[in-house]
Amino acid sequence: MATWKNFSLRTKINIILLAVLVVFLGIGLTWEYRQQRSRFFAEAVDKAKIITAEATRTREYVSKQLKLGHIELNKDRYGMIPVVVATRVGQLVAEDLTYTIRHTSARVRNQANAPDSYELEALRRLSADQNLDHVAEFTTLGGASVFRYLQPAYVDESCLECHGDSQNSPLFLREIYPPGNDASYNYRIGDVIGAVSITIPMEPIEKQLAASFRSTLLSASGFFLALVICLGLLIKKNVLTPLGSLASAISKARETGHFTERLPVSGQDEIGELVAGFNAMAEELDGKTRQLEESEKRFRLLVETAHDAIVAFLPSGQIFLFNRQAQRIFGYSEQELLGEQLDGLFVPERDNYAAGLTAYLTTAKEEWFKEGHILMGIRRDQAQVRLELAITMVDTGDRPFYMATLRERDSAPR
Repeated sequence: MATWKNFSLRTKINIILLAVLVVFLGIGLTWEYRQQRSRFFAEAVDKAKIITAEATRTREYVSKQLKLGHIELNKDRYGMIPVVVATRVGQLVAEDLTYTIRHTSARVRNQANAPDSYELEALRRLSADQNLDHVAEFTTLGGASVFRYLQPAYVDESCLECHGDSQNSPLFLREIYPPGNDASYNYRIGDVIGAVSITIPMEPIEKQLAASFRSTLLSASGFFLALVICLGLLIKKNVLTPLGSLASAISKARETGHFTERLPVSGQDEIGELVAGFNAMAEELDGKTRQLEESEKRFRLLVETAHDAIVAFLPSGQIFLFNRQAQRIFGYSEQELLGEQLDGLFVPERDNYAAGLTAYLTTAKEEWFKEGHILMGIRRDQAQVRLELAITMVDTGDRPFYMATLRERDSAPR
């Protein structure tokens, strides 16, 4: 598997842009989902408040009308009890809305309105905190997602007729709900008598959320994709293409050794400064290269036209220069001896140079280099030639070398 450092710059940029796209898209979609869910929650609370207000006003209106009409409640008029009216009207409305609307209480009289575990906990919280005006949240009911809302109902004067002192309650209520067995008597004004409980199925809301989320996902993905493409094109034009041209020019200069190519400077940004710096460096190197070539030509011309034989070699003994006079004396061409050992050109001596001339040079004293020395050379045809040798060490810093100057003396017998 290719590692990150082996990827091209274009691939790295594309991966980074894609990663940024995914991260920001994820953040954006998460934020949008939470915003939509919060908005739906606020709308559900508003709807629940309206329904609760209507149920409360219905109960209050019926209670008021009963008093104004001096209508006495009895067993046959049970359905006209204000809270019963509000509950049954809520049930009819709920059938149309697919909601659940009911009145419940911790001290319930009608077991059909008994609170479930969620409502019981909500009633406890509402009773414990007088500043809490409602309880609302998304939760589950029977495995289905629902929105639940409870708003407390407080005892007022109209409630005391049925829920106050049991001795003052209508006879028919005491017959139906005997005071000894019913906990809904003996309330006082201001007590939490119960709550309007509203349950709204979340399935329609979740479908709206899903549809909105898909729409947001498509539009956001399209926007970010277009943004990435635009950024990719801009980066390609302003970064990758200039860098590619720069890399190509450097590679070409390295392969050919020439620094004649110049690149167009497209701007004054960092890339432009880099290209301008390359052009300036190339121009300087080109001038130095030309000077070096001219110097080398002059040096080669001087060496080739010298009356003495000149042989240049490395400390290891490898020959890298062999002028015309040297070729004439030894009978070899320069190409034949390039890279060959200098010691092969001389007859081994028993005393001074028994280990070879090259090895001797590593221990030779400074005075030795100032004097001329007589050695026997070996021509290509194996004939020996008596030579006067002078060697100079050229110290260039990193790679020093030796320059040997040779002259023929009285020729040795063949």
